[in-house]
Amino acid sequence: MPITIVLADDHAIIRQGLAFLIETEQDMKVLAQAGDGREALALIESLRPDVAVLDVSMPEMTGIEVVRRIVDAGLATQVILLTMHEDPSAVREALEAGASGYVLKDNSFEELVQAVGNVVAGGTFVTPSVREKLRKLQSLGKSAVSLSEQEREVLKRIAQGLSSKEIGHVMNISPRTVDTYRRRLMVKLDLHNVADLVRHAMRSGMI
Repeated sequence: MPITIVLADDHAIIRQGLAFLIETEQDMKVLAQAGDGREALALIESLRPDVAVLDVSMPEMTGIEVVRRIVDAGLATQVILLTMHEDPSAVREALEAGASGYVLKDNSFEELVQAVGNVVAGGTFVTPSVREKLRKLQSLGKSAVSLSEQEREVLKRIAQGLSSKEIGHVMNISPRTVDTYRRRLMVKLDLHNVADLVRHAMRSGMI
């Protein structure tokens, strides 16, 4: 089964170019395209794609606003945001809102393909140059990592091997909310997958 994708960008030439490139990948299929955030959300709610690739700056509703609506609705679609903005605070806002990936538009198409693979597998993807800026902020003490009680609880349950559904049941939250916490933890702790989270929890004495 191919990975199903909805694309949204208010610049038709970018949107159509990406659709053409994605269709050249054997394991990916573009279900639909949208020119603004509201149309994108309607398509995602209707088609339930595996992945939504969204421009951050769109009319009607920004990419981040669409992400928040997807999370609130408990949809399983993973979101990758495309942007020209390299500001690390912007990527933190995007991923903490519930996005799974953050890719710069001036990077190669292969990076977007990698991002799609990562988020479908349950991980996150941030353009390396932006991730490096996040690391530098942390090293300068400008972005100290502190976890909320909810984040610590989710991390502990992940390390115990519970699924998102099981964690949601125990904590009385939706599985999609658990997934959002998981991605937020990866961003905050500069980790890339669930195995990294488990190792961090073990080193921290959580299990």
